[in-house]
Amino acid sequence: MLLLDADLEEVAGLLRMDPAITLLVMRVANSAAYNTREPFGTLEEALARLGFAKAYRLIGAAALRQLSDQDLPFYGVTGTQIRQNSLLTAMLVELLAPVAGVCAHAAYTAGLLRGVGRIALDRLAQAREVQTEWMDGTEVNVEEALFGMTASQASAMLLEEWNFPDETVRAIREHTDWRTEDRLAGILNLAAGLVHQSGYEMPGEERWWNGDPERLGGLGVSEDVIHEALRLSLKRFNSVLEAVA
Repeated sequence: MLLLDADLEEVAGLLRMDPAITLLVMRVANSAAYNTREPFGTLEEALARLGFAKAYRLIGAAALRQLSDQDLPFYGVTGTQIRQNSLLTAMLVELLAPVAGVCAHAAYTAGLLRGVGRIALDRLAQAREVQTEWMDGTEVNVEEALFGMTASQASAMLLEEWNFPDETVRAIREHTDWRTEDRLAGILNLAAGLVHQSGYEMPGEERWWNGDPERLGGLGVSEDVIHEALRLSLKRFNSVLEAVA
């Protein structure tokens, strides 16, 4: 079920099943970044006055915060790093998706959850007491040697287990290959590469991104579209960071 297709009571009912997410959504909704009027007193009021589009982003950010609440020592990154990378990627790919003829909601979800495989493999590495150092982007070979899969494959496997749509699973599995013919995977690759260039990179990923002009034309996006989408996504991203600080 997509949040934007759902009834307000149904969404509120689902959120109440997780008090931690409900609390964070209410706190963020009442922050100065999102509410300059009277404080929201109920979850329904917050959802109604924020609008489903903003609430959708906040709920995603809240869920991601719970998922990535620990550092990833195996990869040498903090929980904050992977959270910021995923959130900015989601916001950017959501804006680029309609131009490329891709569902914006599916794109946002793929951007937000593309890193869950790293989280899972890091936990597995800790359980096995595996230690390594990443150098020159060789982590994929190490992942396959240690776990039999890459982090992207692990992400796809988890989302498949959680009954996400096939298009989202496929996009996450293929998005690290810029030559992919899957449009959602291609636009996700583009967004993740732009986020990398913006200073919110994940170690070892730089060789996955390719901003070749011919490829951009194939996806239906132009440099002007990219520039504006990046500007707007950074603005939204900074607002959310301020709200959840």
